[in-house]
Amino acid sequence: MKDAFKIYKNDMKNIFKNYGALIVVIALCILPSLYAWFNIKASWDPYAESATSGIKIGVVNKDLGATLNGKEVNLGNDVVDELKNNKQMGWQFVSEEEATKNVEEGKYYAMITIPEDFSKSLTSIITQDIEKGNIIYTVNEKINAIAPKLTDKGASAIQEKVSKAVVETASDAIFGVGKDLGTELENQLPRLNNIYNQLLEVQSQFSNINDVVNLAGDGADKLKTLISDIQNDIPLITETLENSQKLGTNLEEFLSTSKSNLNNIAPVIKNDIKILNEIANEISTNTSALVDAINSGSAYAPEIVDSILEKLNSINKSAESLIGILETMNKFNPGKFDDIINTLTNVQGAINKSITALNTVKDSIANGGTPDLSLLNNVISFTNDVSNITNDLYNNFDSIIINTNKINTIFDDAYTVADNVVSVLKEAQDKLPQVTDIMNTVYEGADKGIEGIDFVKSKLPEAENLLNDLISKIGSVNDSTDIKELINYLKSDVDTRSDFLSNPVNIIENKLFPMGNYGTGMTPFYTVLSLWVGLLLLASMLTVEAEGEYSAASQYFGKMLLFMTIAIIQAIIVSLGDLYVLKIYCVNPALFVLSSVFTSIIFTFILYSLCSVLGNVGKVLGIVLLVLQIGGSGGTFPIQLTPKFFQAINPFLPFTYAISLARESIGGVVQSVLVKDIVVLLIFGAIFILISLFLKKPINKLLHGFAESIEKSGIGE
Repeated sequence: MKDAFKIYKNDMKNIFKNYGALIVVIALCILPSLYAWFNIKASWDPYAESATSGIKIGVVNKDLGATLNGKEVNLGNDVVDELKNNKQMGWQFVSEEEATKNVEEGKYYAMITIPEDFSKSLTSIITQDIEKGNIIYTVNEKINAIAPKLTDKGASAIQEKVSKAVVETASDAIFGVGKDLGTELENQLPRLNNIYNQLLEVQSQFSNINDVVNLAGDGADKLKTLISDIQNDIPLITETLENSQKLGTNLEEFLSTSKSNLNNIAPVIKNDIKILNEIANEISTNTSALVDAINSGSAYAPEIVDSILEKLNSINKSAESLIGILETMNKFNPGKFDDIINTLTNVQGAINKSITALNTVKDSIANGGTPDLSLLNNVISFTNDVSNITNDLYNNFDSIIINTNKINTIFDDAYTVADNVVSVLKEAQDKLPQVTDIMNTVYEGADKGIEGIDFVKSKLPEAENLLNDLISKIGSVNDSTDIKELINYLKSDVDTRSDFLSNPVNIIENKLFPMGNYGTGMTPFYTVLSLWVGLLLLASMLTVEAEGEYSAASQYFGKMLLFMTIAIIQAIIVSLGDLYVLKIYCVNPALFVLSSVFTSIIFTFILYSLCSVLGNVGKVLGIVLLVLQIGGSGGTFPIQLTPKFFQAINPFLPFTYAISLARESIGGVVQSVLVKDIVVLLIFGAIFILISLFLKKPINKLLHGFAESIEKSGIGE
């Protein structure tokens, strides 16, 4: 090792004695950092609004609008109004001809066309002939590889906004008509009650009629007067019954339409249950991350607790809203939704337990104490229960609700109630002419005086029986709790139910280990890449052979010290420039600098060893490794998106672990990942050192003749 330090000392003296060598070394120290900085800055934040707003997308609105419940709607105009307030893309509102021309010429990256039947198709959800609306998305993919992905994001955002608008429009239409009908039906109930009271009054007069008949001759005039009063009331009763019957028929039609429309919306409710399940899974995952954060002493633990609490409260509110709707519908046919309501109640119970446990953990963290991690384990258990419950509810949604026709049964029962009302009213209307005829007969009989007394007496019991039956049937409708429950359901808050269907769940984003911006996210890759490139430059400019008679080991370590010194300087310049020139987001700046230095040392072991043992062949292998590692390290795209070859070699590439180590420094440390990265990189370094120590001398001899042959050829050194 004494000779190794001697070689290193001589090299350092030579650098500072020779200004040319000094300039080259200084350039070699700085060049890798410039490579990294320019690339990081170029990709600093390409997805920011200030950047994407420059990507022009043509918008063509040809929508002619439609009529919904007597109201003119134009969803195409609504989309355009939304886009005018959206600065995410450079929306250009132009004619179809201009948009097509600019897309073809590359002035616009894409165009979105709203066809003429857009509103008509979307509003068909409340009709029998449902038709999906189309938005024509045209993209010029040859302009740029990334731009189509950004424009796709814009098109997806439009689709999401349109879907929400359609649900709002459809639900407002369905529930709005129901509210109007419920109000009208409620207004008719007093009239039905008035009819009932009038019939009771008529019924009470029969005793008087019988008395008058028994009085015979001297009571004939009194009888005629009484019958005349009853006859005057019958047309009013008939008119009221006809109006009530028409209202009942309208109610039947509404219930039939609502049944169909709610069946169409049922998939939306099913998807909402799926979203509840996904959020529960996210909470479980985030709670596990919280445990890790607490164990590692992360300062982000309180933020993670707050984020989880927000998600839990969101699920709780959604479950509560859904329970309210099901309980209302359950009133029509008690017991139909008891199982689902009980299931959602269990979900709420688990959520409330999780909220209580998290608040306890939050208070403990705020007070500077050590939280009871068993509480967080309970939260994970509770949220897993929620996940299992909602998953079971989602998987059995079709069999529980659709196939057993629970929703349909509710409306069928309500329809039966309405149909019974119509039947009773119709029967009453049919019997009134009989009562009228009997009254006319009685009137005529009273005119005949004593001669018709016996005939009148025979008809009065029949009229009284018919009237009693009519009173009984109308009374049953008037006192029915079913009709009152139906009115209450129809009149319930339209806005609340419509808003729930269009936006049942609030998504609360929780960023675990945030990276600040895209440039920061790319910093690990470009920093590691620049360190490897820097060492390739060193290998190209500096020799690995020492002048003089030295052992292979002395030459190896002596020259390696020079390479390592310059490589460490490169790493320090690159990492400090990332932090204080580019001002990247970094949780652990000191660890980032140290990890960069450590990575550069390991890379020195690898590349220097290749060049020391294999000469020019080692330089070529260094370039080959560079190419493989750019594609196989997962530094840009997730490794799962790359071909199978790169996925297979990923675990065996130094870049994989060097990039991961840098990410831990920048985004936040997960101890197990950090330790793994360091250990694997140390193994890489140890392997190449051992290979060099044992194989340098024999391989150098083996390649000596090969090198001389190439040199004599005049095409190489």
